[in-house]
Formats: sequence, structure tokens, C-alpha cells
Amino acid sequence: MQFLQSVRFKIVFGFLMMTAPMVLFLIYNNVYATNVVRDQISLHYNNLMEQQVKNNDAILQETMRYLYRMQGDPDIQTIQLLSLQSDDSDYTMAKMELTRRFLLDTGYYNKVDTFFVYSRKDDDMFFSTQYSFHFAEVQDALLNYTTKLASKNLPEETQRWERFSIPHDTNYLIKTVDLGSGVYMGALVQIDRLNEELSKFDVGPDGATFVVDPAGNPLTNSPLPVVQETVVHNDIVEMTKQGRTTWNHNHFLVITQPSAISDIHYMIVIPETYTLKNLPYFQKMLYIWIPLTVAIVLSFYWLFLQRVMFKPLVALIRGMRKLGQGVFHVRLPVNPGNSEFAFMSSTFNLMAEQIEKLKIDVYEEQIRVQKAEYKHLQIQINPHFYMNSLNIIYNLAALKDYKLVQKMSLHLADYFRFLMLGHRTVVALEDEIRHIEHYLEIQKIRYVTKLEYEIHVLPEHLPVQLSPLLLQPFVENSVIHGFSKKVQDGKPFRIDISSSHDDEKPEQFLMLTIVDNGPGFPDAFMEDLQSGADINEAGEHHLGIWNIRRRFRMLYGDDGGITFQNGESGGAIVRMRLPLRGTSTFEDG
Repeated sequence: MQFLQSVRFKIVFGFLMMTAPMVLFLIYNNVYATNVVRDQISLHYNNLMEQQVKNNDAILQETMRYLYRMQGDPDIQTIQLLSLQSDDSDYTMAKMELTRRFLLDTGYYNKVDTFFVYSRKDDDMFFSTQYSFHFAEVQDALLNYTTKLASKNLPEETQRWERFSIPHDTNYLIKTVDLGSGVYMGALVQIDRLNEELSKFDVGPDGATFVVDPAGNPLTNSPLPVVQETVVHNDIVEMTKQGRTTWNHNHFLVITQPSAISDIHYMIVIPETYTLKNLPYFQKMLYIWIPLTVAIVLSFYWLFLQRVMFKPLVALIRGMRKLGQGVFHVRLPVNPGNSEFAFMSSTFNLMAEQIEKLKIDVYEEQIRVQKAEYKHLQIQINPHFYMNSLNIIYNLAALKDYKLVQKMSLHLADYFRFLMLGHRTVVALEDEIRHIEHYLEIQKIRYVTKLEYEIHVLPEHLPVQLSPLLLQPFVENSVIHGFSKKVQDGKPFRIDISSSHDDEKPEQFLMLTIVDNGPGFPDAFMEDLQSGADINEAGEHHLGIWNIRRRFRMLYGDDGGITFQNGESGGAIVRMRLPLRGTSTFEDG
């Protein structure tokens, strides 16, 4: 949606809206011209085919009349009257005379391949053919055919020619006439000979003329391979006059004409690329040149807009986006050839320079404020601990337990020494753990057998840098609140501190866990922790936790985090996901 509202889209869309009608008109004009040419060529070939089919039918009709005229021929009458005998010279002379005449007549009836005569009474058949190279095939086929005549298994005589096939040879049309007295005369016509004139039509190197049966099966030797494809074959069968078919992304014009006196169909298949060859070059390349020209013009127009408008506009938008992201050193190139964008770029650079100076001043002031706040947070310590520690030393001195006084004094001195190193912003985890041990030892002297603790930190985690007093307040909070509220069941109050590798990103974080066996966090307090309550809402007793969370965000931002929960069998659990990298936010100064 944002892209549709951009200046780039509106300019390009406007250009397309202006050019689209012209392009559509050119396409329509060329499609119309193509259809006109296709229709004219179809009509031309259809007329030629119709005339040629009529000529072939006329030749077949004339051949039939010739067969009927032979009924009064003397030689035929001789064969009708005489029986087949080896010493019957008149019968033999009649056959020889008919054979000679058939050879002459096939020259006149140039489409006729073979004339034959069959006498059912004598079961004798003789024929004359123009092509001696397939004499044996014709003889075998006619013998099989005359066998049907001898068995009187004849089709009803009609004025139509029937299809006749000779195995391993070619397809024919056959016509047989009953001349009476059991004598039949017939003629064979090669279907290829009927297709000779059509084959002279100019259909191109990829076109063809051929003859098919009513099922669309080719009967001649010159159909295109494409005709054998199932889709094209089905299209041809369904066509009654003319039509189009498509195969392998190529279009073909198909024209068909049935014979009036036989069950054959003459067909012409012409590739449309050939039929349109006489169109003007631009029209012939309709689907290439027009889209190509539009693409070239649009490309140059796009490059022009990209150079003059889009490039400086995108640079300006990117610069403003970087300013919004806090990158203030960005500057735009000033192109004097484009006055409007040159003014905008110069103004942007001046504005960016002023914002950068102002931002640096504000940032430095924020750093000073954060440093002061961090120092303040770092030294916030519970004053009751001081008083309790002094009371313990006083009581031990009164009891003259000088060894414990010495031990208490050493732990307290190390504890206070760590606190007084306030100039440090980071310490090693090892130092923080040692400081916690001093605190817990002081508490053990106070509570003796009522307090236990165990610390288990992996050796590779000891050098990790963290903010001072980041863990100690949790331990102190556990002792103050967990110990005092623990149900007295005869078991001591226990604190466990451990480190482990982070489950998700062990190479970037470690997990510090503090667990006690006290009553756990109150439900109301857990809600405050989950909602991130401020110090004003958290109250004085939770100042330490708020302090740590505040410092953690200041140091690490969104890296890592601190989570709070209660154990299944009671007790509070604090988990700190600490980045392995040392913080450097406040290391300077």
C-alpha cells in the first residue's frame, strides 16, 4: 500500500496510462490485419481445394461410366458366353485384347492404376496395371477380393467408390461393376494419385496436403508428423470445413473437403507463420516488436527518471531515515545540474550538521547525568547492615570471643573495602562472589547454625566482567526477607549460588542463579516485578531489586535480563542472563 502511494509508482503508472491506449490500438490493428489475411488465405485455399476435389470426383465418375459402357463390349460378351478352356482360342484372344486395351485406357484415365475383369462362373481373374513394380501385391489383393465375389459375399452396389488397401503397399479406391452373366469389371485408383494436384499447392516447407478417412487416419504418404499427435488428430476429425489447431506452441491452419463419391477427405495443413509471410515486417513481428519497443522506451524512460528524480529522491529519503535512526554524520552529494534537488540536498546537509551538534551536546549531558545516577545507585546500601555488624562485634567483645571478633573484623573490612572502590564500573565475577562470601560469613557469625550457603561458579565464568554489587543485593534481600519469614521446621535457611552455560546462546551469555528455601516472593510483589514497577510503586523494602534492574538496563540495554519466580516446593529463584562481553558504557571517565 505504501508503494502505491509513492511518487515513483505514480509517475511510472501515469506514463503507462498514456502509452497503453496507443499500444493496445497497434496490437488491435495488427491482430485485425492478421485475421483478415488468415481469412483470405483460407478462402483462397478452400476454393482451390474445392475445385480440385470436384475434378477428382469427375474423373472417378467418368471411370465409372467407362466401366458400365464395357457391358456392350464384344470381348466382354465373348467372356460371358464362353467357358474357360485351355483350347478355347476365342476366350484367350478376348482376354489378351482386353488387357491390351486396358493398358491404353489407363493412359487416358491417368488417375486409374488398374483395370481388372473377373468371371465368377469360371473363377478366372485377369488385370492390367500401369506400375509393374507392385504387380505381385496387386495380384494377391485382387485374388482375395475376387474370392469374395465368388462366394457372393458382395456389398450392395452403389455409385460410390470404396476404400481398398493392399498390405505393405498403399491405399486405393476400388469400384466394381456387375456386367451380367457372372462377369464383373473393376478399377483401382491410387489415393496418392488423387492427391498429386493438391500436393503442388504452396503450403510451405512445414505444411502438407494429404487424404484421410472419416476417422482422420492418413491414407497418403505425405502427412506431417504433427498430424499423428492425439490433440491435433482429434481437432482434424471434428473439423468439417476449416479451422485452426495448435501443437507445441505452433498454430496451423487446417482446410478439409470431403469427396462426393467416396469416404475420403482431402486436407491441407499450413503453418500460420507461412500464411502470414506476406504481411509487412512490423505486422509479422506483432508479438515481438511491439512489446520490445515498449520495453525499450519504458527502460529509457525509467533510466531517465532514475537519474534525474528517483536517485536524488531516494538519497534524500535514505538520509532522512538515517537521521531518524541516529546516524548524524550522513551527508548528501550536491548535484548542481538539478537545481531543485541541489537546494534540497544543501538544506539537508545544513540541517544534519546542526542536529549532529545539538545531539552531541544532549548526549554528553545525558552521559554526565547517567554517570551521576549510576554512582548514586552503586552506593545505595542498607544502613541497618552497618549497625547490625557493629552490634555483633560489640557482643562478641563482651563475650570475650576474640577469634570471632578478629574473623568478623576481617570479613567486615574486606566487605567495606569492596564498597569503597566506587570508581570502578565493572569488576570480575570472581571479585563479586568473594564480596558475597564476606557478607554471608558475617551473617553466619550472626545466625550461627540457622544459615547455610553454597557457591558453585564454573571456572571459565570467573573472569567475566559485570557491574559491582549486581548480585549481592539479591543475596542480602534473600537473607533479610526470606530468613525472617521462613517457617521454622528445624531446617536451616539455605542460599545456593551457581553459574551455568546459557541454553540458547552459550557463546554470548551465561546464567547466574540464586535460590533459597524461604517462603518465596509474595504474589503481589511478583506482579510488580512482571509489570516493571518503578521505585515509587515498589516501596522502600524493594529498593535493592529496583536498583539492580535499573543498573542492568543502563549497562546492557536489551541484552540478557533478570527473571524472578518461586520454586515448586517454595523458595525464591532469581536468574540473571548476563552477557559474556564486558560492559563499556561507563568505563570512560
